[in-house]
Amino acid sequence: MHNQMKRRGLLKCLAGVGTLAGLQPLSLLTDGNFAESTAAASTATSSRTEPVTSAKNLVIIVNMLGYNQHTFNPPADDLNSSPLLAQLQDHHGDLTVFKGIMQPEIIRGHNGGRGILTCNKDQTNGPYISLDQLACEHLQQLTRYKSVHMGNKTIVWNKNSRAVPTLHELGPEKIFDHLFGETPTDVIEQKLKSIGTMRQSLPQQNRAAYVASFEEHERTLATDLEWAKKPVPKVEFDTKLHLTDHHGRGVLDPFQQHLELIRLGIKYRRGQVFVASPPFVDKTDYGVGYGYHALGHRAHLEKSIFGEMLMLEQHFLGCLSDFLTDLKKDQLLDDTIVLFMGAFSSPGGHSREYLPTLLAGGGFDHQGLVECRNPSNPDGPLQHTLSQLYVSILHQMGIDLNEFSGHEGNLDKILT
Repeated sequence: MHNQMKRRGLLKCLAGVGTLAGLQPLSLLTDGNFAESTAAASTATSSRTEPVTSAKNLVIIVNMLGYNQHTFNPPADDLNSSPLLAQLQDHHGDLTVFKGIMQPEIIRGHNGGRGILTCNKDQTNGPYISLDQLACEHLQQLTRYKSVHMGNKTIVWNKNSRAVPTLHELGPEKIFDHLFGETPTDVIEQKLKSIGTMRQSLPQQNRAAYVASFEEHERTLATDLEWAKKPVPKVEFDTKLHLTDHHGRGVLDPFQQHLELIRLGIKYRRGQVFVASPPFVDKTDYGVGYGYHALGHRAHLEKSIFGEMLMLEQHFLGCLSDFLTDLKKDQLLDDTIVLFMGAFSSPGGHSREYLPTLLAGGGFDHQGLVECRNPSNPDGPLQHTLSQLYVSILHQMGIDLNEFSGHEGNLDKILT
């Protein structure tokens, strides 16, 4: 009973200490699963490999409402035969489109979108981690933050299968402050001191597991303190929102501002791995009559509605084109892997016959178009899967893993 009370007190203290740099708050853990989680941390620590020093950045952009299957996939080998990919014609030599790519474990419907970056059926407390967070687990921290999550709240999962908080809905001003604001060092120093004090009163039961968890937090806080003491670059950026909803539904976070924040974050070494999502567009001064979700359901009914949906999708691809252009001007494109995806092949039907996916930059040997289904057996097993692409992305970052989420294989022969 005494040990149980001591453990509860320790958890309360840890909740007060909190975490930085993407660690999950320990206040989410109960007495029952804290020992399990810390035991896992102890095992991970004992088998810890040296972190990889990688010059590659990773930017993952996931549109949770997907792209219309009639507009994304080119009907011919020419990428310009797709009205969306034609928006990227200045960069066709810098990208690969994976026609028909999919992962069998990812289910249809809205909830299946949670597995887009984990390649699994259902993420809730499952033994999975998203691509971005797995990469960060193996990387040495060379930037202010290893990971900056600006995407949908359901797609980024840490090694404990907890959803990582996102900056997506906070607006560009707060995201800019996160990247380029000053971090009070006294707060981090106090957290380090608190952890040191608490280590003196660790319970004997499961002590090794507790110690492993403390050590992980101390390493993260020490690195965070080191970066907080460095000078912050002075960067000019317009943090105001310029696209507003005139129908009483609030303010839209413009996609192009998010991409510009990512570019600046890479350029000034404020982050190495970024996740972003286009906004859930409602009636805005884009000039459309329906929100993007409603457009997806209604596009098959009228040509005018289909045209409005296409216009929004072309806007998103135009933003991506400008982003790639700016990275190239900064001589950052070869060192920046850009993974651009849609969570549905049919936003209206919530179906996933395939996932609209393209890869750009990153120093890959780009192919323009890769057919992922066997032309002679289109309903048979995929020639190339999403998990194989993810392994090749990790390899390009210098991370030597042979599988992703339990799925073996890679696309190295195609891309490198």
